[in-house]
Amino acid sequence: MLNNLNDVAKNFPAEIDIVNLLALSPKEIEARIARKDVIFVVGGNTDYQMHVFEKSGFADLLPKLLETKVYVGSSAGSMVIGKKVSSESYHAIYGERQTFGVESYLGLVNFAIKPHMNSPHWPNNRPDMLDKVAASMKFPVYGLQDDSAIVVNGDEVKFIGSPPHEVGKA
Repeated sequence: MLNNLNDVAKNFPAEIDIVNLLALSPKEIEARIARKDVIFVVGGNTDYQMHVFEKSGFADLLPKLLETKVYVGSSAGSMVIGKKVSSESYHAIYGERQTFGVESYLGLVNFAIKPHMNSPHWPNNRPDMLDKVAASMKFPVYGLQDDSAIVVNGDEVKFIGSPPHEVGKA
C-alpha cells in the first residue's frame, strides 16, 4: 500500500486523503471523497476488500460517486469493479482461500481483471493457468502484467502498456 501511495504522490502531485471505510459512516465517506477528483483503491485480498465495500456501504455509494470522479484501482482495487470468477481460480492463481461470504463483485464493468500476470510474486499467474481457470466464463477475463492498465470511459475500453491476455467471451 505504501509503495502504491508513494507512486501516486510522485506521479500526481495533489492532496491525498486516506479514507478508512470501516471507521466512517457512509455519509462521512461521501463527504470526504466529494472534495477529491480521484478515488484510488489499493490492493490486498480481493474478497475481503469487496466485503469491506459492502459492510461500509461504499459498494452502494460508489456508482453515484463515479458520476463525477475518476476511479483508479491497483491490483485488488481493480478487480472489485468488475465481474468475479470462481473462488477456485483465486486460490489457484493468488493462493487466496477465504471468500468472506462474497459471491460477486461490483460488476461496474462487464469483464474480470486478473492483475500481476507473469509476476514473480504470483508464480501461478500465467497465461496457461488463466486459460484453465477462466475458460468457461461468459464474459472476458483480462490478465494484465504489472506494466499494464485498462482505461474505461463510458463504453470505450482501452489497454495501456503490455497487451492483456484475454480469456472468455466478449
